[in-house]
Amino acid sequence: MIDETLAVHTAACAEIVRRHDRERYLVSIFAAPDLRDGLFAVLAANHEIAKTAEVVSEPTIGMIRLQWWREAFEGIEAGTPRAHEVVLPLARLADRHPDVLDDLRRVVDAREADLSGDPAADLDALERYAGATGGDVTVAMARVLGADTAMARELGTAWAMIGLVRALPTLMSGGRAPLPASLLEETGITLSRIKDMPASVDLAPLCRPILERGRAKLQAARSDPALRHRSARVLRLLAARAQDLSATLARAGDDPRSPAVTDIPASLAWRHAVRSAWFRLG
Repeated sequence: MIDETLAVHTAACAEIVRRHDRERYLVSIFAAPDLRDGLFAVLAANHEIAKTAEVVSEPTIGMIRLQWWREAFEGIEAGTPRAHEVVLPLARLADRHPDVLDDLRRVVDAREADLSGDPAADLDALERYAGATGGDVTVAMARVLGADTAMARELGTAWAMIGLVRALPTLMSGGRAPLPASLLEETGITLSRIKDMPASVDLAPLCRPILERGRAKLQAARSDPALRHRSARVLRLLAARAQDLSATLARAGDDPRSPAVTDIPASLAWRHAVRSAWFRLG
């Protein structure tokens, strides 16, 4: 009965990731079968943590929700995991890779910034945030895969920074504009203008410095020999996809409002399959 319950929860994690983090879902399915469940547990937990600011009505409630996750991690470590569809698969994973809990703790801590609504002070602060969210999640993925964690942190930070730019139109439509205050000051663009008249804002001057940081991180990860190790094939697919997005943004003049930037191609899984086969041969 316990194994049946865990199987149901494991399937629920995979479905959460498929629906809400499709890009990383599509690379995770190319992991070895015995590793996929661990990846889905990490990514499902990340989604549940990351969505906090979107589902609460006030910051205090968000802080309570984040604290729930901290206590859930403590329960896993104490051997008394909460009966939750994401927590139980995460507990199974933590039996083999206990450090993933510390990775996710850093994600929880970083997500407190989402509740304040205040922008990062500057690009350095934004990079630290990206490192503590996308970076630490990718580190947790690397632990599951047995891949290099330093390379994974660079890749995950790049993924988060490029992803922020890609998601900017959606964030703006929801009244959010997580752009560094220093960039707003340099360009003379105000948050109120972004929120009230988004169509009048030239996004490229705001996005380009962020993308330059993300591209530098991506280049560092792609140049790392650890990315070519067979244990890192899933991460190599993620890096290739990040490069695709970076190139698409460049062709659009670094303006994320281009449909080519926001759309996920129907053929993406096939593209990953071809690349995965090529990586095995290379």
